[in-house]
Amino acid sequence: MSARFASTLLDGPVRTGVALGHGYVRFGDDVLAVTPPGAARMPNGIVAELELEPGETVTVGAGELRTAHATVTAGSSWDARPKAHLSRRRTPLRRLGLLSGRGPGLTPLGDDILVGYIGAAALAGEDLSGLADEAAGKTTALSGTLLRLAARGELPEPAHALLERGDAEPLEHFGASSGRGIALGIALYVEDAPC
Repeated sequence: MSARFASTLLDGPVRTGVALGHGYVRFGDDVLAVTPPGAARMPNGIVAELELEPGETVTVGAGELRTAHATVTAGSSWDARPKAHLSRRRTPLRRLGLLSGRGPGLTPLGDDILVGYIGAAALAGEDLSGLADEAAGKTTALSGTLLRLAARGELPEPAHALLERGDAEPLEHFGASSGRGIALGIALYVEDAPC
């Protein structure tokens, strides 16, 4: 199962990348998440039983993801855009870009807040792709990928539970601080968010 981002990489031209650890593979400015079955799906991800060693060479394209020991295909697709209809925030928050790259975590906490805010804005029909691109240039490749996807309204699966059903619990347990950061970003945009 794969998100649109992952399917595009798999169906595109062959590219060589490097495993970063924690299931992430970097292909230039793009970072692909490889998540095991049963784990939270990512907007930049593919679900697969695949062990990746940091520094390992990985190729993607021509319909597959290939390591020295395994080959994975896209399988069925997953829509990383929650089925949520949000209202635009009346007063936009200024200077959000200052959060980019700040704080602890595999994805810095400031970026997680931005992902939630930008994703909520996209779901409300607001285009914050300029903010996402600017923030992506100031942080890690993984955060940059997630910020650009948030500008399309594509968010990690635990955010779907909050935005579709008002269930904040999955975000509470997502990453060391990522879920709480995303929830805060959504709450900053959606004033009556059930966080």
